[in-house]
Amino acid sequence: MRGILSAKKQNSLKECLICEMEKDLGIHLLNYFICKECEHEIVTTETDNSNYGYYLERLKKVREALSATKNKVH
Repeated sequence: MRGILSAKKQNSLKECLICEMEKDLGIHLLNYFICKECEHEIVTTETDNSNYGYYLERLKKVREALSATKNKVH
């Protein structure tokens, strides 16, 4: 039984867009996943923090995917 639960948990893991670690809790933005920890860091990081630019760069993938989706519709 323990092996089955472990296999189920592994299947639910997704790679976070920000930290690139496999996690099971977080949010989905289009085809991307952001883990709960990174989501918290993103929304609480001040714009003058050195990590802010990194988060923006990683989140550009979501914006690019959204733009590509819009272009396919039109």
